[in-house]
Amino acid sequence: VEYFEILEPGKKEILRAYNSTFTDIEDAIQYYTAKDSGIIDYIITRNIKDYKNAPKTLQVLNPSQFLKLHIR
Repeated sequence: VEYFEILEPGKKEILRAYNSTFTDIEDAIQYYTAKDSGIIDYIITRNIKDYKNAPKTLQVLNPSQFLKLHIR
């Protein structure tokens, strides 16, 4: 079982990030790279507020929220 995937942003993701409503370009690049990959279900971050302008196509969770979903 693989628990993580390493993705590389391309020109398309960087341009979408640049033209997005995100206030932080790095968060936008991460979001669009994850979204466009088609294999990522969540973004896990301690700064959920940084993703408040993100489209709701990926769940953005803090580490505690993620663990509550997956540890029983």
